[in-house]
Amino acid sequence: MAWVKYTGEPIVREPIAIVGSSGLRSIGKIAVEHLVEGLRPKLVAELYSPHFPILYQTRPSYVSHPDLPGRAGIELKGGKVGLPRVEFYSLASPPLLITKGYHANFKGQYKVANRVLDLYQEFGVGRMIVLAGYGGERGEVCCAATDSELLEELKKHGIDKGYEGPFYGFSGLVFGLGMLRKIRGVCLFGKTQPNFEDPEYPDPIATGAVLEKLNTLLNLNIDLSKLHGE
Repeated sequence: MAWVKYTGEPIVREPIAIVGSSGLRSIGKIAVEHLVEGLRPKLVAELYSPHFPILYQTRPSYVSHPDLPGRAGIELKGGKVGLPRVEFYSLASPPLLITKGYHANFKGQYKVANRVLDLYQEFGVGRMIVLAGYGGERGEVCCAATDSELLEELKKHGIDKGYEGPFYGFSGLVFGLGMLRKIRGVCLFGKTQPNFEDPEYPDPIATGAVLEKLNTLLNLNIDLSKLHGE
């Protein structure tokens, strides 16, 4: 079960969805947070689910386990109460729907991803760009896509396929299930050195590399100096 709270009307129809969530070295999470902070999009919807734990029993959070559903609860920040959620932000130029993801537990992953895609189709999303990371020595950004035409398009921008292997959690499922709904998608993977003590320990350098490629694709002119400084 998952439900949506609408906080406003989307600014544009048929936006490109930008998707990121906690993952390896938190690249997707940091990237979408940086986009929200820098582009100031409008919050238009929030998705809630009883399958969103406030405290994960798995480590890292994106590797779910059927026997470890996590702990339910709320979050307190600045004296205010909030529930775990997926957030959707709308931007007019370029037309984007920035999606800040949240990992569901094992039983809720497909339900949550499909509810996200329901909302994408409601808002007219026909294309998505997923931001994530993969393990290795620091270096180039690589990609994956739902079809060969998109791979060729990315190659023209100096982004080639490279990573092969599992893509866990929220962003991976939205990416894969989106293909079944005819939503064309690409994923930009930032190469990062895994931190085995804390797999989600932030890597702002790899995040900056991913956002530089996104800048190239969408002409966003995002200021990355803060990430480079970190």
